Amino acid sequence: MTNPVSIRPSEFVEGGAVPVDRNLTWRECRFNLFDYTRKDGTVVATTVAARINYVDDDGQEFEQQYSVTDKERFLPSADGKSLIAVGSAASLSKSSNFYVLMNALINAGFPENKLTGDVSVLDGLYTYNIGIPEPKRAGLAREVAAGETARERLLSVPSQILRLPGEKGKGGAKKAAPAKASASESDAEEINAKALKFVGELVDEADDGTISRQNVAVRLFKDMAKDPDKDAVARALFSPEFSATLLVSGFSLDGEDISRA
Repeated sequence: MTNPVSIRPSEFVEGGAVPVDRNLTWRECRFNLFDYTRKDGTVVATTVAARINYVDDDGQEFEQQYSVTDKERFLPSADGKSLIAVGSAASLSKSSNFYVLMNALINAGFPENKLTGDVSVLDGLYTYNIGIPEPKRAGLAREVAAGETARERLLSVPSQILRLPGEKGKGGAKKAAPAKASASESDAEEINAKALKFVGELVDEADDGTISRQNVAVRLFKDMAKDPDKDAVARALFSPEFSATLLVSGFSLDGEDISRA
């Protein structure tokens, strides 16, 4: 039996492996207190985070910490399955990596009514995860050592649900990653590119830089009425694959609202 990978924050390395572009089983999901540290082990800040233990199809294990909230507002329960309010706060803020993770999960097709206050309901989930840039947030700046340049950090988020927790299925399900591009897949890429261009134009012309997916569809049938690809673009807009395309192309999704990240 091989020795487990250390989860001591002081032994974490900058730019550690982030599991992306692969099938992942969410083996265990718990809330915990997590220390952000410098390379010398000095603690910069302590926050409440969601610890996701992933396992890929080859048995390789990954631990990812997704920031959730300030420890002055909520704390993890004793079993780590839920959060307990410390003060008067009643709900979590959207300004966290955990929100990005959960929003991507819903956009990938996870039924929101199955989510409760218990994060362990995600134990056993099987998804295909992609990497997206960590969102920029006002007041949060990453320290960069002298002589180094800031590197874009990635978040591992699901783009497709392969199996829900509790569902039976044989291991090694068909990979969600694209294989060789066939003629039909090339057509799909062109449709996705056309849909992405159309969405980008609408987001840029919106007064607040945000447009709902439903309003995109309404404009599509008006603005692309004579386009032979109109129906294909409309179908693409509401597909999990297009949600992933938006995320990796620099857009953010808040429910059905689309804006630039």
